[in-house]
Amino acid sequence: SQPGMRYSIAKALVYSLKEDTYFQPVSELDKEYIIAKILDDVKGRMLEDIVLLETFKASPRSKEVFKFKFDVRGEYDMVIYDKNTNTCRLYEVKHSDKIVKQQTKFLCMDELNEIVEKRFGKIAGKYVIYRGKTQDVDGIQYLNVEEYLKSLAS
Repeated sequence: SQPGMRYSIAKALVYSLKEDTYFQPVSELDKEYIIAKILDDVKGRMLEDIVLLETFKASPRSKEVFKFKFDVRGEYDMVIYDKNTNTCRLYEVKHSDKIVKQQTKFLCMDELNEIVEKRFGKIAGKYVIYRGKTQDVDGIQYLNVEEYLKSLAS
């Protein structure tokens, strides 16, 4: 319920922004664009939280599920570390139904992958969870978010 509450609060704040005197000189087209970008960002963070929480709840004790942040360069939205095999899987979660090269930026950075492999063992897979269809693109698995979440229940 927390992600839903966050979205409701963000939506109310964004629409109050629309009425703010500082925002009044901005064209309606620009206002709508700005509001849509803010709400899309909130939806993206909500989706990350939902996927992370549901994966954590469904994982056995032999696996750790967490977000991994690099110093200033960025983060992996989700890492699943298997303590039994000393391997890990890296995930980006995107609130998009499109495949865009930028989505895999951190997954493809060798120096970041080396940092993770030193701590959590060999990388066993790289994934993007998104709203499009499940498919493989250049060695990275794109997973449909609905299918992914349903698979956790089985």
